[in-house]
Amino acid sequence: MPGSDRDERGETHAVIRTASGFKIRSRKIRIEIIDGPDQGRTVELLGPQVSVGSGRGCDLVLTDKTVSKRHMTLRVDGDGIRVIDSDSRNGTEVDGIRVRDAFARPDSRIALGNTTLALRLLSDVVELPLSNRERFGALLGHSAAMRQVFAVLERVAVTDATVLIEGESGTGKELVAEALHDESERASAPFVVFDCSAVSANLIESELFGHIKGAFTGAQSDRTGAFEAADGGTLVLDEIGELPIDLQPKLLRALERLEVRPVGSNDARRVDVRIVAATNRALAVEVDRGRFREDLYYRLAVIHVVLPPLRERADDIPMLVSHFCEQLGKPLARRGEPPAVVPERTIRGFASQSWPGNVRELRNAVSRAISLGSPVDFRSTNELAAIGGRGAALDIDLSVPLKLGRDQLLEQYERQYIEAALAHTGGNVTRAAELAGVNRKFIQRAMKRDGVRED
Repeated sequence: MPGSDRDERGETHAVIRTASGFKIRSRKIRIEIIDGPDQGRTVELLGPQVSVGSGRGCDLVLTDKTVSKRHMTLRVDGDGIRVIDSDSRNGTEVDGIRVRDAFARPDSRIALGNTTLALRLLSDVVELPLSNRERFGALLGHSAAMRQVFAVLERVAVTDATVLIEGESGTGKELVAEALHDESERASAPFVVFDCSAVSANLIESELFGHIKGAFTGAQSDRTGAFEAADGGTLVLDEIGELPIDLQPKLLRALERLEVRPVGSNDARRVDVRIVAATNRALAVEVDRGRFREDLYYRLAVIHVVLPPLRERADDIPMLVSHFCEQLGKPLARRGEPPAVVPERTIRGFASQSWPGNVRELRNAVSRAISLGSPVDFRSTNELAAIGGRGAALDIDLSVPLKLGRDQLLEQYERQYIEAALAHTGGNVTRAAELAGVNRKFIQRAMKRDGVRED
């Protein structure tokens, strides 16, 4: 349907439906480099989003070595240009003020590293094609942000190109990997997921490449690794950002040669796999900080897909809530109970939330409402539970920004919830995950992050 893609600040991009399909209307950004190694260069780039950095995958590549690989993003929002720092090494300044996310005035100067840019939003409007689909595998969305993602996935699914999927936790990276496999010519072949964060560092090489009997203490028989298990199909390297740096050259060698050498063996074995890597980290930032090899990054990012957080695709929330109600309400229907419904006022309230857990968090919120059997006020389900009731008072510290304080409150609630769930289940992670309506990996990561022990 025609509509708009609205982010948390309220800006929109016009999405139109034409005879040839959906398109997004945007404007060009004119960038003039007025200081730095590339001084005098001027480019005009299509919106609605432009990446700037020293990495060769950026829309504007700078030769300034003080600029991060992916330093910042420029986004057309209405009649302005939004400047978003990509967690760069040296930061981004707008008119001398360091910013993470800010709007530039028409005469603003943008400083990054030793380079200074002058920006101008051109008046000519361009129309860029979007996907006509509202679903790609298990992914749902009719917002411009998701239609742009679907347009890329449609083209790449039928190829064997390596894909790097980045996005916050809960945005659906695993669903993208699965959908790419299902829509490829490898759909009937193995689909293997290897979680780089779930295997101890001393076992990763064996788990990836396999080992032969006697290769090390405890290797009582030959073992097939993930690469060979996925032969002919797709291998997903989940949480690739967690891979120890000393193992990264071996992975790079395997990807370049498409062959693996099991631990303890002198013989290499050929494999035919399509690689999809996923991470909630910005790998370009990890490269800048020396935690990820640059050559491996570019080998993985042949096709680079960044999934938008839910707060930047709020137009999709009604569709997602309806889908979750249908999914989660099936047990009610089997018992002859009324279907699960979320009130319109509640759905409208969702758009004002930041959703740090993204689509997964939204699904859990819908699940809690259905379990309670009544239309609770979703505006503050987590906050109310955390503070102990609707009328409880909070100590407000006005020196802390609203969103930061809210996120801190949610983090505190999540930690206490997981501790309570583990205590209730006697430390059983699987049962705690079932109780919370999340997967085991979510609980394990939260425990590791917060220092929560099973006992």
